[in-house]
Amino acid sequence: MINNALLAVDNFENSRNALNYMRHLQGCIANVIVLTVVDNTFALSRTGLRSDSDELNEYPAAQHEEQLAEAQINRVVQSLHEMGYSTQGLMASGTPLEVIPEQMALFNCELLIISHRHLSSLGRLLNTSVTRSLLEDMLQPVLVIPRKSQ
Repeated sequence: MINNALLAVDNFENSRNALNYMRHLQGCIANVIVLTVVDNTFALSRTGLRSDSDELNEYPAAQHEEQLAEAQINRVVQSLHEMGYSTQGLMASGTPLEVIPEQMALFNCELLIISHRHLSSLGRLLNTSVTRSLLEDMLQPVLVIPRKSQ
């Protein structure tokens, strides 16, 4: 049995595929850390403002991004609880290529579960594939959930 697995989610459709695939892994994983990474550009935590600060309204894009991330984490954690998993949600700021390995080490995770968006050729040219980059750098096993999974 795997003691700790990290499930990396975002607000793309493919994260739902990863969550649905978790039904196949019931009984194989004891604890799931649900992680979403908010880009530093949209991370309110970077501002140093307290949650009750009047200045928070000056960062509407950051507020919106963090609200979306929190809602995503809550939905996934709730769904995993309903499946019988022990789980906790985590939102971190930075880049996925830096944050995911850091959190894997911090929580002593043995497995990374991540979805793959299958970027087009142009998309790959313009954007680095997080999943592809992690596959090259991770020391732990990585379970990649395709765009359309069963």
